[in-house]
Amino acid sequence: MTTPEVLGRALARAPEPELARVALSRVGEHPAARDILADPVLLERAVPLLGFSTAVADFLAAHPEEAALFADVAPRSREDLLAEAAALAARWGPAAGLRRFRRRALYRTAARDLDGAPFDDVVAEVTGIAEACLEAAVLEVGGDGLAVLGMGKLGGRELNYASDVDLIFVHAEPGAAAQEGAVRRAALVIALLSEPTAEGVALRVDASLRPEGRAGPLSRSAAATAEYYRRHAATWEKQALLKARAVAGDRPLGQRLLDDLADVVYPRDLEPSAIEDVRSMKGRIEEHVRARGREATSVKRGRGGIRDVEFAVQLLQLVHGRRDPALRVPDTLGALAALAEGGYAGAADAEAMADSYRFLRTLEHRLQLARDLPAQDLPADEGARARLARSMRLRDAAALAEAYERHTARVRGLHERLFYRPLLEAFAGPAAPRPGTDREATIELLSGLGFADAASAYDRLARLVDPRARLGRVFEHVFPVVIPALALAADPDAALARFERVAERLREDAGAPDRMAGDPDLARRLALAVAASSWLSDLLASGDGLPPLSHPAPPGARRQHRLLALGAAYAAGELPVPQAGRALSEVADAVIADAVAEASSGVPLAAVGLGKLGGRELNFASDVDLVFVFEGEGPEAFEEAERAAAAVLAGVRDRGFEPDADLRPEGRNGPLARSLAAYLEYWERWGQTWEFQALLKARFVAGDEALGRRLVSAATDFAYPEALPIERVAEIRRMRVRMEEERVRPPDARRFHFKLGYGGLADVTFAVELSQMRHGAEHPAVRRRNTLEALEALSRERLVEDSVSLALGEAYVFLNEVKNALEIERRVPAEALPPAPEGQRALARRLGYELHARQRFLEDYRRITRRARRAMERVFYGEDG
Repeated sequence: MTTPEVLGRALARAPEPELARVALSRVGEHPAARDILADPVLLERAVPLLGFSTAVADFLAAHPEEAALFADVAPRSREDLLAEAAALAARWGPAAGLRRFRRRALYRTAARDLDGAPFDDVVAEVTGIAEACLEAAVLEVGGDGLAVLGMGKLGGRELNYASDVDLIFVHAEPGAAAQEGAVRRAALVIALLSEPTAEGVALRVDASLRPEGRAGPLSRSAAATAEYYRRHAATWEKQALLKARAVAGDRPLGQRLLDDLADVVYPRDLEPSAIEDVRSMKGRIEEHVRARGREATSVKRGRGGIRDVEFAVQLLQLVHGRRDPALRVPDTLGALAALAEGGYAGAADAEAMADSYRFLRTLEHRLQLARDLPAQDLPADEGARARLARSMRLRDAAALAEAYERHTARVRGLHERLFYRPLLEAFAGPAAPRPGTDREATIELLSGLGFADAASAYDRLARLVDPRARLGRVFEHVFPVVIPALALAADPDAALARFERVAERLREDAGAPDRMAGDPDLARRLALAVAASSWLSDLLASGDGLPPLSHPAPPGARRQHRLLALGAAYAAGELPVPQAGRALSEVADAVIADAVAEASSGVPLAAVGLGKLGGRELNFASDVDLVFVFEGEGPEAFEEAERAAAAVLAGVRDRGFEPDADLRPEGRNGPLARSLAAYLEYWERWGQTWEFQALLKARFVAGDEALGRRLVSAATDFAYPEALPIERVAEIRRMRVRMEEERVRPPDARRFHFKLGYGGLADVTFAVELSQMRHGAEHPAVRRRNTLEALEALSRERLVEDSVSLALGEAYVFLNEVKNALEIERRVPAEALPPAPEGQRALARRLGYELHARQRFLEDYRRITRRARRAMERVFYGEDG
């Protein structure tokens, strides 16, 4: 007998105790139900469900004997469910029996569900119940030769309590007579399951996903169905086939058709437009939901809802399932697991998305269970939300709102990362071979990409994509973006060897595989960095894992990581001149500041940058030009300043930059540090024109800021005289000629010496600096340390002709790109083009030239340097002879 204590305990577990009490009163009016529920075990199973679902209470009030369903709520096999459905159909008639079966079986499952049964088990049994109804209906109408394909959640074995059941009917025999009979039987199946009766419906059948939708026949022959999908199907129809599964009737026929259509769903050639089609359809769904004000309440279609998970997963399946059959699974959770296992998504991302998907789907279940209706929106009523919360084992409506917001925000973030991830289109087009398995096809591809020893390259790839390690599975997945990036290297074979060496080090980083799986662009950037540079490869191979490779590096990143991020951004084509110069200079500034702090000078000391450092226009192998100024009197102050300056230079060198203090007064023969008064005395008494020219770029970098800025201010007075004597103009001209004639030998080499030769960088900088020294006193706007900024200011002030400005600016950018492309390889200074045709061809490829790369690059080089030389001569000699 039921005691008050048992009843009280059961009511306490109900989401809404008063609702359960009322339901028990209704059901308990019938002796059959009252006797059954007198069992304490059955009562404790029934009350939570009665305290949540009015649909369950209505069912038991109409059929009190069905309270016996709580006696055994254990899961049933497909065979058991089919036998039960058949037995009830025989007892009550097909229509009433299947409706009675469906509700009895669902409420058994719901009792386990509210008691904490795993989501995966619940949806599997709900799906099994629907399949049993379908199978029984097909048998009832004599559906021999009729196959039923389950689509959507039915196909994915993830059905809701009150979902529409998406079906496609297919028959075996062609011809009009066979089709007429199949259509009739399909219509009977739908009517048997879906026509409303006093018992409701068995299943809400939706056959509109069939070919031609509602305008098409209810059933087609397998051959006609296959022809439709091959010739006429839209992208969304092919996407729907991802979840297709033979669920009832002639299942072998249905499976044969789906096997035949595998190359339609996963074609060898996937048009990139298909990706945009899927994204556009998702966008239309979102716009529809927004327009109706349901974006924050629709569990299925709202922001961060179930559709966000499904579309992200299905898009990745469509793109990557062509190469990897392991992804060809119909259920969302299984596909997520396969994407993580195969390296197409980060394991943590997949786990988080799966967790939120289970929460949202469980919430959808509860919404539908309450009244046996296909509800998808959170209720507006506070009481209904509180009851819903308690059914989810949450404290109250506020806790439900917090959990819903947390899960939808997480899903939306992951959806946007996966659904709109960079490079997804790169995986479209012809399906690339699988390295490590498709030897002949992979070797052919590698050879076409420029690998000289494609067979050896294949062997390296096979080691890289070893499926026994997660990193290997990720590398196999990102192969279509990694190999083209490595092929851009001057020597693709050597680049692949470097990549293998870096990969060996990355195997020690447990987080690297997931980071690359979650962001294939990271793998591409890694490959581009390795392809562009032995220096970057060495940094990666000697590091302690996979650092961020996007510029700028995260705040607080170590110098090595900042350089890696910078180099990777340059290799990816994202950091052109002058941005690369500024970024390198920022790193150098930080290095110098650290070295100054470490030197711990006992007197005020400032480091001032000159040259490319001063102009914030460093190249990858530039020296950093420094001079030091101190404040203090007597030998002890001087000695301390010398010691500190020497320590700074050593510290800068230890941190990977090459310092150069030769631009100081008296050059290498002079002291490393001087007082401000000593600088002024030297410049006034012994300063030479080239030294004043160098002061154009003086910039405080580190140390005592007030002292450094006083030195820079004093230097500006000497760099920009009130009038530039003709003798100094002539000296600057002679110095430029002398640099070219004396430092570039033999004369034939001047044509391709991009630093000091014909039309080279020296022509650009000398022309700009001479113009600044001529006009800077009267036009302060041109007092810019950066060459391009100075050139732009000179042009704005109408102090150089537009044609001169354009020619000099083009040469500055082009030649610095050449210099960076050469210097990033080993971080060794480069001043001239490679002499051999092979080296020139490799340089051209690095710079983005493709067809006839060397020829087109050299044509551009000659044209640009010729124009730069003419522009320089116009500045040098056009105004005063």
